[in-house]
Amino acid sequence: MDLLSGLLRRERLVLGAGLAATVVQQAALLALPWCVQHGLDEGITPGDAGRTGFWAVTTCLVAAVMLAAAVAGKWWSSLAANRIAHALRADLAARAGLLDRAAIAPFGQGDLAMRVTRDTEMITAWVQGLTRWARVAVTIALVLPAVGALDPLLLIVLLVAMPVLGLVNAQFPRRYRSANERLSAAHGDRADAVEDLLSASAAVRGLGGERVLVRRHDEVSARVTRHTLGVARISAWWVSAPPAVLRLAVAVGLAVGGLAAIDGRITVGALVAFTSWMINMTVAVTVLVDLLVNRGQARVAAGRVAEVLAARPVVAAPADPRPLPESGMLAAVGVTAVRDGRTVLGPVDVIAAPGELVVVTGPTGSGKSVLVRLLCRLDDPDHGEVHFGGIDLRMADPTEVWRRIGVVPQRPVVLSGTIRDNITLDRDVDLDLVREACRVAALDTFVESLPDGYDTVVGERGETLSGGQVQRLALARGLLAKPPVLVLDDVTSAVDADTEATILGRLRAWSPDTAVVFVSHRPAVVAAADRLIHLAEPATQDMETIRG
Repeated sequence: MDLLSGLLRRERLVLGAGLAATVVQQAALLALPWCVQHGLDEGITPGDAGRTGFWAVTTCLVAAVMLAAAVAGKWWSSLAANRIAHALRADLAARAGLLDRAAIAPFGQGDLAMRVTRDTEMITAWVQGLTRWARVAVTIALVLPAVGALDPLLLIVLLVAMPVLGLVNAQFPRRYRSANERLSAAHGDRADAVEDLLSASAAVRGLGGERVLVRRHDEVSARVTRHTLGVARISAWWVSAPPAVLRLAVAVGLAVGGLAAIDGRITVGALVAFTSWMINMTVAVTVLVDLLVNRGQARVAAGRVAEVLAARPVVAAPADPRPLPESGMLAAVGVTAVRDGRTVLGPVDVIAAPGELVVVTGPTGSGKSVLVRLLCRLDDPDHGEVHFGGIDLRMADPTEVWRRIGVVPQRPVVLSGTIRDNITLDRDVDLDLVREACRVAALDTFVESLPDGYDTVVGERGETLSGGQVQRLALARGLLAKPPVLVLDDVTSAVDADTEATILGRLRAWSPDTAVVFVSHRPAVVAAADRLIHLAEPATQDMETIRG
């Protein structure tokens, strides 16, 4: 609710204008039966066309006011809703971009996407419908005294119907909220399953794994269907039962009002007005039910969105960060990483002086990629320290760390867009520097052979590029800023030996003072190392420690 209140405060002026216009719209709508009543009772007089014309013109003017107010109210409420949606998505995108591995782990990629799309849309629909509360409030405020002025018995009919209506409505909110929470969670699980199906099916195709992914998708889709039907069942009862009660009240009111008209206590025009107001009350109750449904959905959606906005990166800046030098030695001293109670790395020591090529090698499961994340402070070690220029990275601002220590991951991300866009990442970089980075990464010949060169559009996730081309593109991206330390995670595993030799030679000549930490098992890389670090499996390390 704090999130929803904050969103409303952002657009309070526009929403206020929309509410005011809606109040005018609904007041004019409820004035129309009053005009018809007086038109029937006073305007239809033999030989007096002027009186009839007066009430006809009055009714038209009221209808025109209602139309103008309806357009204004809809426009302002839509404007506020769309502004809030844009701001909310921007906040979510900014927060997701700041979260690190540990902070983002509770949210699957598909579930995170659902929070940005489906949950945001639910909040937007709720905001856009807020002006309808004014319609309900104005209807109740005007209809009850108007009906009471016609005949006290007709007012009693309404007053008896209202508590019954309240009791019927009270049966549904909690049930609906619980069912909608289960549905939202199921949608998140299905989004994760779709993400796995799209991204992982090619890797396991032919091994039978695609059947597992499809079966998982079918199972979570069945769960979504089951919870959707559960929500629909509760919603159907909630939407239909309250208006049915009020329509029964309309029928009773017609009987009571008809007898009153026969007895002469009310006029025929008054009976017509009463019927119209009762219909308006029925519509108001239906709208109220929809608003309560939307409110329940919005609360669930806001809770899920607030979880993302409240998440904080585990790797955070200290209260008083220390500045890092422009250059220096990168050193990891006794670093250890623990995941789920199991040691996956260490203790390990790494030293990379300016100009050195340090190669880290070891078997699968020895923690090479974990070490990469520790060296560039994408994660913090559970034990030990990582220094740059003698300063513990945990004492510095992470943004400053990432400017000093560049990293090229083992599984680089390729964005939709051109090759140049993927290398610069929207940084204002001269094309000559892009060409130089591609030359060092041995990507220049390939790019220049393309019809559009650096403006060639790559497919989604780099589907038009080979594995080696993706690795070299990511390497060029990492080289562009010329960081003092460059950490490379097996970035030549998909290239041939000649290309690898070219990259190694150009990399050493590109920036002689750059310290390069290269995780690789390739013989050419190992042979070129100034310093070689071999990681053993953590279990083996623990056993050796025990034996010692």
